[in-house]
Amino acid sequence: MNASARSARGAALLFALWAVALLAALLAGLAMGARGEGEAARYAYAQARARYAAEAGVARAVAGLRDADPARRWVPDGRVYRFAFDQALVEVRITDATGQVDLNAATPDVLANLFRAAGVDDAHARALADAVQDWRDSDDLARANGAAAEAYRSAGLAWTPRNGPFRTTSELARVYGMDDTLYRKLADSITVYSGRNFPDSAYADPLALAAARDGDVASATRDVGTRRARPPLQTDANGVPEGGVAGIAAPSLVAGFGGLTQQIRVSATLPDGTRSIQDAIVRMTAVSGSLRPYTVLGWRTDLEDTR
Repeated sequence: MNASARSARGAALLFALWAVALLAALLAGLAMGARGEGEAARYAYAQARARYAAEAGVARAVAGLRDADPARRWVPDGRVYRFAFDQALVEVRITDATGQVDLNAATPDVLANLFRAAGVDDAHARALADAVQDWRDSDDLARANGAAAEAYRSAGLAWTPRNGPFRTTSELARVYGMDDTLYRKLADSITVYSGRNFPDSAYADPLALAAARDGDVASATRDVGTRRARPPLQTDANGVPEGGVAGIAAPSLVAGFGGLTQQIRVSATLPDGTRSIQDAIVRMTAVSGSLRPYTVLGWRTDLEDTR
């Protein structure tokens, strides 16, 4: 074989090797892309499963609140209810709005006690209580320790007080002197729906209960733990709930507990750790058998992947 033929064969072999290498790289890229798409699809599927399991928790909470049997009825005092749904562990906490501190109706002492219970010193607690009142009142005059529009502008803030009722609890995060860490501590203990000057101790969490007392969160935590450990209702020898009347059916609206507005917080966790959190505020329908058992006042979804 002459040199020219050997050179041609060598070039052909080299071309073939390059072609094989290129094809292998292409196939590897396709395989990696397919794997990535498969992982993304599995992730999206797991998120959807967790989300729907959490939404099922909201529906189950509504059903539990309306259960006709007082002994099985769910109590909206923040106790945890757990059940399985589509292999997910679902945890539900329901808090009656009457057990929360109403930002629009709470007295100055209740507001200050709430901030103290969350770890704020006395001077800062009083200042925050005044700032909350300055936010919700109709004038632009600052209280002794409060803050009106000028204080917000001087601090370089892009907003000023509403000079009207809080529309959502998230507005508390904008009140002068409030920080994100403190707001997150308070978020589950406040409402704009109860209209009460004091939170109802039968449904309050530790911070709200401390606010209704003297700001002592340690004793409030002990008392709330004791209350949540008790069964929903005790019945007498005739099966009549405490406070009930023989021969009269138990009321069906909101299970006979608290008011009509409930905060339902649901966490659904799949075996692989994928987690969905749903936080819904619902107003229950007072008429039994209504085609619309509740109205959604607010709904927040926070998807997390803890794998």
